[in-house]
Amino acid sequence: MKFDIFYQLPEAADQITTERYRELIAEAAEADRLGFNTVWLAEVHFAPRFSVMPTPLMLLAAIAERTTNIRLGMAVNLMPLHHPIRLAEEVATLDVLSGGRVEFGAGRGAFPLNYRGYGVEMSDSRRLFEDGLESIKAAWTQKRVDGVEVVPKPIQRPHPPIRLAANSADTFTFAGANRYPIFAGGPVNPIPVLAERLKIYENALRAAGHERPDDWLAAALMVFVGRDRAQVRATIEPSLRNYFNAVAEIIEPESLAAGAQSEFQKVRDRLRTIDYSTVDSIMGIFGDPEYCIDRIALLKQQFGFSRLVCWFEIGGISGHQNVLAAMRLFADRVMPKFQ
Repeated sequence: MKFDIFYQLPEAADQITTERYRELIAEAAEADRLGFNTVWLAEVHFAPRFSVMPTPLMLLAAIAERTTNIRLGMAVNLMPLHHPIRLAEEVATLDVLSGGRVEFGAGRGAFPLNYRGYGVEMSDSRRLFEDGLESIKAAWTQKRVDGVEVVPKPIQRPHPPIRLAANSADTFTFAGANRYPIFAGGPVNPIPVLAERLKIYENALRAAGHERPDDWLAAALMVFVGRDRAQVRATIEPSLRNYFNAVAEIIEPESLAAGAQSEFQKVRDRLRTIDYSTVDSIMGIFGDPEYCIDRIALLKQQFGFSRLVCWFEIGGISGHQNVLAAMRLFADRVMPKFQ
């Protein structure tokens, strides 16, 4: 089983962007030393309390120079906001610089603010996403695309692994029909919802005559390990509250599925009032090493994932040293039980 780490990188009012970047790079370097498989960085724009990471490829390039083995993932590129040829060039350059360590995550995102800032209609996002994905694959695998030679080519052949962020039912269907591995889980598809969404993916796979791809599901969950469950809660509860408050600030009706937009205010109110016990039960793996081992084993049996994407740095204010300590304890006591 593979264990990864994920970053969204929020910035509280008393934090400094320079320090946030340095902490992320240091934690990624430590993850490399500890044996984590991949570091995944999210792309988010125009919402600093939620994230100060609009250009994850630049941070991954910095991480590449400070690491040896850890793979470099984007979770995810917001495809409709990029010119696909430019994105193909940038990702291929990172693959060359890193010696072939890139993992390409693709998605559309859920925040209209990102689209408005780039002057892109969110209603066009699915078409732009699907067309862009095909253009990028062509740029990586064909000598010439639309009369031009796109360089460099990635080291990995035929191209870096591609994984889709599956949030909506439509994306689960598209990913299954086209046999893409997926990210799934987290606040968008918490544990009680995930099984239903994975059935959509499985049905689409079968309808298209596909078998599951290797390493098909990267289950993304909030994770924190410590001395005991009380200590973990004391460490991360304020940071969790900061995360859900930040989401409530930037979510808009268009962020929700069409049938749910009338429930927007209720969704926002739930984000602002969600309590620790709810997050713990439907989104998280929070506790001492033995508790985390048992919970991962149960979830692995339930969903069949072979990769767990651990979101240690949730909400941004748990503290750099606390995050490092949790990563080290997880690598020392939890990971060996699954490898």
